[in-house]
Amino acid sequence: MSHLHSKLNHYFSSDNFKNLENLVDGWETNKIFKLRMKVFKDCVFAMRNAKDKCNPSNFVLPTLIAQIDGIRIEFMDQNGLSFWTKDKVWKEWFEGQTSNQELLDLANDIFLNTLFQKSQPGKPLETPFTFNRHKIMHGEYLRYGGIDNTIRAFLILDFLATLSE
Repeated sequence: MSHLHSKLNHYFSSDNFKNLENLVDGWETNKIFKLRMKVFKDCVFAMRNAKDKCNPSNFVLPTLIAQIDGIRIEFMDQNGLSFWTKDKVWKEWFEGQTSNQELLDLANDIFLNTLFQKSQPGKPLETPFTFNRHKIMHGEYLRYGGIDNTIRAFLILDFLATLSE
């Protein structure tokens, strides 16, 4: 794990995930996020209250990925795209939302080229990474449940919250 990822993981998990809770609380006023806040808060609660033999990332991460997907689709609908829009088109549209904004470009890259990286069942990813929506949600990856991927999912949600305001 890179030094930056280690720092981010520590920042959001320290003080019993207080900074993560603060991040999520910041989404309260976002129209797209409003109805999902109970899910997000439950995910933070699970992270905070997990006991030694339970890895909350195993169930929190798929829950967050499902919400990311739903938010992506709702955001696309609000901006004239649809669920049926071809991958290339919606990905180019998202890229256009962050051009020339370094940090947002980086977040968008993780969102588009890692989490939503094109994948085929049983075939390796072009960019090998355990943070892939398709491989996780369709049960191909079983060792995805790390704090690093969970924090990435929360950060992608924060990125989407920023874009949709």
